[in-house]
Amino acid sequence: MFVALSVALSASAGAQEDQTMQVDLTPSRDSGVSGTATLEDVKDGVEVTLEMRNLPKPGIKHINHIHAGGTCADDRDGRTAPVTIPLETITAQKDGTGSATTTIKDVSVADLFGEDKERFILLHAKTEKGEGVPPGISCADLDPLADTGGLRPATVLLAGAISILGVAAGLFILQRRIGADSG
Repeated sequence: MFVALSVALSASAGAQEDQTMQVDLTPSRDSGVSGTATLEDVKDGVEVTLEMRNLPKPGIKHINHIHAGGTCADDRDGRTAPVTIPLETITAQKDGTGSATTTIKDVSVADLFGEDKERFILLHAKTEKGEGVPPGISCADLDPLADTGGLRPATVLLAGAISILGVAAGLFILQRRIGADSG
């Protein structure tokens, strides 16, 4: 029993698991625009789906990107970070919603939420001719593995399994001692 469980645990610890993360985009610069970004591991990379609400005017195209080297707080204070990954443009609908899906090649969700660099998703206001990149109107930080408190799910599972093995081994030893004492 212990050998089979150990083999299963070591195989699962080495496997790359597919992850899905969801973050909330919150309003910037009193825009009222909010939404969600779902990042999901797919065959060749990561699929990023943005679902936005309260976009100001129908038909307006909103560029959006993943920025690296900063946070939403930095952007809101006027210190935006460089764009590292462009995402598909979102067009505002009559009801104030808008969505777009982008597949980012050769990357994983774990890479995007890694601790090596601060990253955030930023949705921009309407692009005006001759004015450069418009300010952000909604933002979400890609905090390192936000849904697990910074721990990878495989790490949590492995720690739990090791604890179970320890309890099982302790019970096995106790059973043998009790059996030896009574015989």
